[in-house]
Amino acid sequence: MARVRCVKVLLIALAAVISASVWGGPSLAQSPPAGVEVLRLYPGVAPGSEGQTQLEVEDGARIRNVTVPTLTVFRPKPGAAGDTAVIIAPGGGFHHLSISSEGYDVARALADHGVTAIVLKYRLNASAAASGAPKDGAASPSPSGAPPPPPANPNASPGARLAMADIDAAVRFVRAHAAAWNIAPNRVGVLGFSAGGVIALQAALSPDADVRPDFAASIYGPMAKDAPVPATAPPLFLAVAADDRLVGPAGILPVFEAWRAAGRSVELHVFDLGGHGFGMTRQSTTSDHWIDDYLWWLREKGLVNDEPGR
Repeated sequence: MARVRCVKVLLIALAAVISASVWGGPSLAQSPPAGVEVLRLYPGVAPGSEGQTQLEVEDGARIRNVTVPTLTVFRPKPGAAGDTAVIIAPGGGFHHLSISSEGYDVARALADHGVTAIVLKYRLNASAAASGAPKDGAASPSPSGAPPPPPANPNASPGARLAMADIDAAVRFVRAHAAAWNIAPNRVGVLGFSAGGVIALQAALSPDADVRPDFAASIYGPMAKDAPVPATAPPLFLAVAADDRLVGPAGILPVFEAWRAAGRSVELHVFDLGGHGFGMTRQSTTSDHWIDDYLWWLREKGLVNDEPGR
């Protein structure tokens, strides 16, 4: 088995460098779009969140202080549905979720192509109001303009540990509901962004077949630590912008190389421009079309059967 070498820029503990939008007074968390189903991930209090009292708040595009994880299910139009499901994990440095650009907007795009798309609202570190984010999902540079410093040990982040538990539970949940949702239990994938990409990779490397997805994608999300790539690792799609100062190709190439060394299927896209956190935000750069590349990859794997260009 190959090992992913330690990546200096990890996203799990970026509390000092990941910024959030300008927060107003607390409000209820963003209501999901109309016509979708929202399900609690756990039947009661999420394990590990007993006694947590922070208030979940939002600014319209982001959510923070999540303690009650949920799954928001976007179903394809009748007659257009396939039997593939994708669990989507937005990013935000484990301090917020970019729920629009890296969640709901992605789910709509996938549902338009016959995929049952499920947005995972996973648990986070407790977070006070912050300000100064340049765009949805993006991170603020250091005052000098240099790339942010490496974060602390990711294992010190309670939010990261809870988020990893949530993505495992989400894979189990979706497979358990496969018959009711008309999807195949062996066609359940994960797609994560930034910190969400970290936990997507963690799930892909799991030795537990019950929580290991059948295919995976990490968009500007590095490997969090040295980890073996087993012979059971699923096909993997990777994408990043060359001008991403938080991760960049240097944070993604070790993952690509490890998958290749293990003899596993992997595809990597490096866009010239896009920065960190491009998600579904249109910037008139080639990174705008990562979703098209991802859909082509799903088609090549036989996971999406719609007509190209639809």
